Amino acid sequence: MRIAIFSQVRSPWSRQVALRLTDIGHQVHFIDFAVQGSSAGYLQCRDDVFSDDITRFQEKISGVHFINSAFSSKIRYVASASVLRRIFLQCRAEILLTLWGGGWATMSYLSGVRPYAIFVGGGDILRVSGINKWISAFALEKASIVFANGIYFGKKALQFAPKANILPLYYGVDPQRFSPADSPSSPLSIICTRGFEPPYNNSYLIEALALMPQNVPEYRVIFTSPGALLEETRSLADRILPDGLRHRVNFLNGVTDDEMVSYLRNSNIYVSLSRYDGTSISLLEALSCGLFPVLSDIPQNQEWVNPELHNGLLVPLDQPQKLADALLQAMNDASLREQARTINRQLILDRADGRKNAVILAHELENLISTKQDSKN
Repeated sequence: MRIAIFSQVRSPWSRQVALRLTDIGHQVHFIDFAVQGSSAGYLQCRDDVFSDDITRFQEKISGVHFINSAFSSKIRYVASASVLRRIFLQCRAEILLTLWGGGWATMSYLSGVRPYAIFVGGGDILRVSGINKWISAFALEKASIVFANGIYFGKKALQFAPKANILPLYYGVDPQRFSPADSPSSPLSIICTRGFEPPYNNSYLIEALALMPQNVPEYRVIFTSPGALLEETRSLADRILPDGLRHRVNFLNGVTDDEMVSYLRNSNIYVSLSRYDGTSISLLEALSCGLFPVLSDIPQNQEWVNPELHNGLLVPLDQPQKLADALLQAMNDASLREQARTINRQLILDRADGRKNAVILAHELENLISTKQDSKN
């Protein structure tokens, strides 16, 4: 099967989807804009972080193709639709898989390529309103199939586009790559891998750290990602954290794919405080590595943390003292962390093994190609 994937090559999870399909024997061509648009978020930061990973990625798949557009605004999705179609035909692809909704889905529809499939993941459903929502929903309903990253998120996608053919399917992670290691017991390492954008709410962790008592185990806090709000959050840390604590908090402003794996495997506690989300791939990576999660209490996170299993802690938004208390509980209870380690690893193996889910994804795409061929005969 020859597949054209339309997405952001800077996105690590997009590259992983392409590589998994390649690993099971399919020819994959990746299509992206040469210049990231205004909606690229933290993925447009730090060329030096992404360049080597993208170079290695280009060597592993059939091809990477860039669309040059004179626009960085949403106009580019209309203006460049014919270019997407031309690249698709040049690759002799049989199906177009777009790993994002919104303008990306709209451009897929406007390109005239058929069949096309969409994989929606989070903000492309949860953050869209007004005329943009109507246009995006129309593009999803015209797609042959729409994969939705999570069970709860699949329900939200169906509410968003009631006539769409929605199939919940986790992107998943590679559990061989994201695997548990013997993390150092001291200092305890707390890691947050979410980008510094408004939905991810990283400043909430800084507010909670300022309320932590002094007599706690030695620990460090690592923020791995870049983003528009990084400097604002760093300034907040400078202002409200005591000197004895501020030096423990590190802002890395972006890491490579391999560095991300290493930081996760050497951490103990994972924190994500997003205000809304799809199924967070960052969370799945942490669970696969056996980390103990402390998460915002939103429906998407409730798919993974069950209070009855004690495999993590859910905290309300905008209550820093409760977050501080949850962090303290996780830090002080090694047996709780160890119990969760086994449970969370098994959750990934059972539900979110990206290699297994890639086989399901490929099967659905092959069915669409077969249906198109049958209709021609």
